[in-house]
Amino acid sequence: MLEFKNHIIHGAIFDMDGTMFDTERLRFQTLQQASRELIGVEFSQDYLMQCLGLSARSAEQLAKERYGQDVPYADIRQRADVLELEYVRQHGVPIKAGLLQVLERLRKAGLKMAVATSSRRAIAEEYLINANIYKFFDVLVCGDEVKKGKPHPEIFINAAQKINLSAQQCLMFEDSENGLRSAFDAGGITVLFKDIKTPNDSMLAQAQHYYECIEDFLTELNQFVPILSMPELDTAFPQTHNLLTVGIHGFGAIGGGYLAQVLSHWDGYTRPKKIIASTRNPLYRSAVNAFGTYSIRYGQNSFDQRIDNMQVIDAHDLEQMQNMYVESSLIAVCVPEEALLSEAEVIAQGLYARHLADEQPNPLTVLIVLNKVGAKQLFSEYVLRSLTTICDPQTAQNILDQHYICDTVVNRMVSKLSDQKLYRQLRIKYNIFKQYQLDEEDSALVGLDDSTALNHEQEQQAGLYIEDLRRNFQPSHILQSMDLVLFNAETDMPLYVENKSPLLAKMRQMILVDDIASIQLIKNRLWNGVHAMTAWYASLRGHATIGVALSDAAVSKFMQQLLAQIKLGLSLQVPQHASELTRLAQSFTDSCANAYQDPCVRVGRDPLRKLAYHERVFGSLSTLLQHDVAFDMVLKGAVLGYVYAVEQAECEQVEALLHLQMQLKHITPDVALYELLYDEMSRLISQLLNGKISLQYLMRQDFSQVLN
Repeated sequence: MLEFKNHIIHGAIFDMDGTMFDTERLRFQTLQQASRELIGVEFSQDYLMQCLGLSARSAEQLAKERYGQDVPYADIRQRADVLELEYVRQHGVPIKAGLLQVLERLRKAGLKMAVATSSRRAIAEEYLINANIYKFFDVLVCGDEVKKGKPHPEIFINAAQKINLSAQQCLMFEDSENGLRSAFDAGGITVLFKDIKTPNDSMLAQAQHYYECIEDFLTELNQFVPILSMPELDTAFPQTHNLLTVGIHGFGAIGGGYLAQVLSHWDGYTRPKKIIASTRNPLYRSAVNAFGTYSIRYGQNSFDQRIDNMQVIDAHDLEQMQNMYVESSLIAVCVPEEALLSEAEVIAQGLYARHLADEQPNPLTVLIVLNKVGAKQLFSEYVLRSLTTICDPQTAQNILDQHYICDTVVNRMVSKLSDQKLYRQLRIKYNIFKQYQLDEEDSALVGLDDSTALNHEQEQQAGLYIEDLRRNFQPSHILQSMDLVLFNAETDMPLYVENKSPLLAKMRQMILVDDIASIQLIKNRLWNGVHAMTAWYASLRGHATIGVALSDAAVSKFMQQLLAQIKLGLSLQVPQHASELTRLAQSFTDSCANAYQDPCVRVGRDPLRKLAYHERVFGSLSTLLQHDVAFDMVLKGAVLGYVYAVEQAECEQVEALLHLQMQLKHITPDVALYELLYDEMSRLISQLLNGKISLQYLMRQDFSQVLN
């Protein structure tokens, strides 16, 4: 049951040609070709317009009036059927934009559904099956199954009866004058879509609801169908594909291991017809394209989630990247901050190509997934700068302004398999595959280690594996059950998105927020900052992954103390979100506890950037200082970051101390406090690096006595 405006709806009955499918124009062409072939005269546009919505019997009678009683109408119609089927079988049924979304929403709202078409059953079934929408309908009533065709109401009355409803309980969708009259006289709730013929006053009087196109109806329908709640981890993706293409600019951990899932859930009713993702990693690109699918592994749930319907393109190929920006309705930009400047050139090329391809402005929704406060502003500055190298400044600004650019906050930890681990997986699956074929594997196995890069022999061998798998891939083959796991992920589901684009209104796995800056701040401090400092400490204590590190009581205690201090600071800085901080902190703790595939070296990378004064560590320290509350654990975390940076050869000790000096000057105008902080922190950094004190000594240090 659906409450639509002032109606209680239990069923939906659709006309086919011109309403669901853009076949009326095709039908005109085939009838004109068939009449030209058989009688040497082309049916006129005026005659064909009058035939809209008529049954074959009524159309034949009209043809005899126009072209003589001897006109072989049945032969012309049969020839037109053949021509039309040839076109449909070769090119597919031209589906009206928005149809799939409407059908899925009506069905999931619990409505019974039927088709009432003037076409013969053989034609109707072929079209519905070809378009993959037959599954939505409980019954079909066709033109060759009624005594009186449209505009008589018989066909709609029969359709309502067959789904055990009265006509008054059903929405009836039509595009033609004769079809609308049929639905109106049947007593249905009439919905008129404009097709070839502009509705006249009589049609508008009989239409209870009129829309220029199906997408306009979809916009209104969206106000009445239920918004589906956040999915569970193992909730199936929608079976039906809509007509949208979406892109992921950056098939890395977040792009492939999280955004692909978000986009596959879409609004819960349909999913995009295609997801395009870009990568510079040829092994990942060829592997996904060969298998046609890949999986995300959720270790704590022992669950592998399969992502399909994805095409991975070469990020080095500018033409492919431009095509992604031209074709897509939404693109998630998932690149590291340090790569954004160079990627901005590619993004600008893509937006400019879209600008040239669009006769009418077609706004693109761009999700900025950058893991940084103020990511949208940085993105816009870089892209605008790159656009001005392609076109004049005013055009560049206009191009940028026409799109919906939305900041985001990711609430999940994801790690990507190294090339070596992917190679080992390919080798194992390849051997299973060859054993399945009863072939012997005689070649010697290449020695493996855990480094990321493949040697030349491994690259060649991986290519052979993928090529052989690709050549032999068949539906229902053993390869169908051989999931290729590319990412390890934790289970947090929401993607927080700035509420700036109408396309996002009902995205199932997104939480739309008006004040994204506060959410970014919480994520930056409570998750990213604690994550980085924990990784630095864990790595310095010799742990490889976050999950393993938390079995170390010292690391676990340090993380909990960090969370407590930063949570207190945030409750003072963004009090409107204070009630959510405990839940978010616990979610972070749970994620870390199961992050056995999350390398400390990945989490702790680029420490000097993370130690910038406005970033995740010193940002928290500044807040705690301003509110005069305890800050000792955050200060220790910063010390660990500088030690880690030097030990990982990110910088020299002198450079680290100079960096520290500059950051402290930004966070406190109090000269005395600055000097105290710098003297104490620089002393500890130097002593740790020179082996004069231990990590245990650092953790026992009581800064309150020194700084007071």
